[in-house]
This record gives sequence, C-alpha cells and structure tokens, in this order.
Amino acid sequence: MGKKGYRAVLYLILLVAVAGGFRLLYQWILSGRAIPPETKIFSSTLYILCGHEDGATLNIPRKEKLTLQDLRSLYPARDGWRVGYTGDEVKINRTRQALCPSCRNKTHLGKKGDFVAVIRGPAGVDGGIIRVTALRLSSLPPTVRTQAEKGELDLPDEKALLQILDSLEENTE
Repeated sequence: MGKKGYRAVLYLILLVAVAGGFRLLYQWILSGRAIPPETKIFSSTLYILCGHEDGATLNIPRKEKLTLQDLRSLYPARDGWRVGYTGDEVKINRTRQALCPSCRNKTHLGKKGDFVAVIRGPAGVDGGIIRVTALRLSSLPPTVRTQAEKGELDLPDEKALLQILDSLEENTE
C-alpha cells in the first residue's frame, strides 16, 4: 500500500474518531437537559432464568429540572440499570439473572444425582435446588423418571409425587 493508501486509512480513522467524539458530546449535553414534564418514564426488569419481564410507567415527582443524570443517580449502572432517552419517552431497564416474583414462588421436581430434588421455579426452569428428597429416581415409573430427569415434573413437592405413586400402585394391583 502506497502513501495514498495509508493517508486514506488515516483519514478514515480520524473521521470515525471525530464522529464518535461528537456523539459522546451530544449524549453528555442531552443528559444534562431537563426532561419535559409530559415525557413518559418507563421502567422494566427482564428476568433471565424464566424469561419474564415486568414493567411499569413511573410517576417520579418532577422537580424544577429532572435530567437523565438525575435518573442515572436514582437508577445506577452498578445495580444493572440502563437509562435511555428515545424521542418522547425515557426507558429505564435492567436485566437480572433471577426468577420473576411469580416464578420464584413455584416449585417442581427434577433430579440431583440419583435422587429426586425439589427445584425452585416452574417446570423446565432451573431456579436452583431447594432440597434433595430421599426418593431414588430408579424407584419411579419410566415416564415419571424421564420427566424428573429433564426437570419437567410439574409437581410442587415429594408429597404430591408420593400420592401419584400410591395411586399408580393401586391401579396396577
């Protein structure tokens, strides 16, 4: 590559750097401007483990001058929040490696080693093992065992499983 080729690459890099600098400057200026009172402010949290998202329109008391910087101090990035301004609305989002409040209260049965375990979350979602039961997987009927091994046995606890196993035994006699 000759001198002209290097010069063109250098100009291109310089152009990209200047454009990036202007964008950062624009974002900085925008974050210090007052958000108009009619602007809607939305907040949402995406829960990774179950895939659910909850959101709401926030009613933040407006002082004389509410800015994106004010919102970023209320919803800091260190806590996983992202604050962005898009046209006529402000979005405050975060992503959590957890279950949503609804799924956090559900349990199902799965496996831990050779035993049946009670797992937090709806069937098919691994929210962590709550406890391991004394029931061996090998003692389960094949279809129930397969569901437990996949973590898709939609029963709240081992008591419900024992009731089903008792009814299966009664039907086979």
